[in-house]
Amino acid sequence: MQNIDTKRELRAVMRARRRDLSDDERAEANAYLHSHLLSLIGLSRPHRVAAYIPNDGEIDPMSALDKLVERGVEGYLPVIFGTRRPRLRFARYYPKEPLTFGKFGIPIPFHDKRELKNPVEIDWLLMPLVAFDASGSRIGMGGGFYDATLAVSQARRAWRRPKLIGIAHEFQRVERLEVDSWDIPLDGILTDRGFRSISCVANSPSRGR
Repeated sequence: MQNIDTKRELRAVMRARRRDLSDDERAEANAYLHSHLLSLIGLSRPHRVAAYIPNDGEIDPMSALDKLVERGVEGYLPVIFGTRRPRLRFARYYPKEPLTFGKFGIPIPFHDKRELKNPVEIDWLLMPLVAFDASGSRIGMGGGFYDATLAVSQARRAWRRPKLIGIAHEFQRVERLEVDSWDIPLDGILTDRGFRSISCVANSPSRGR
């Protein structure tokens, strides 16, 4: 397991690099993501796509999500619920409707709790990350919300895995990440330099983690 200090240091370095991007660099990265995300998702034609509102210098998928909704795809954003063991559910997103603020001040859609979706009901889940490697491992901000949510869903008999796509700047790639047993690897990673599909072999438990 990668020690906590190393993870903390890696998060600090990557987050600082994201925040240091100029407005032009950020705009260029977002434009690339917009174009290639639309092309990538257009080939698969998913019904429901969940993204995230960027924070802390994260690359921004929202313009692409807006366009997908315009084309008839159902868009969703994560909502944190629960106190002792916080998990994610997904609220329907409408580009022209105002957002409110959820836990930790995160913008979320107005929603009826009874209509929140579980991960098993999402076709494509676009996930933010702080660092990733070529095998599909990722490090997030440290809250563990995505991994905990997916682990709970995976334990259910009716588990239907959404396509998990990490979204990041290319410089967030590292040679190798040591992951924990509960971490769920990505199916692909889209950066401002291209898309990497992660093979099923690389995602299997037999890879010695």
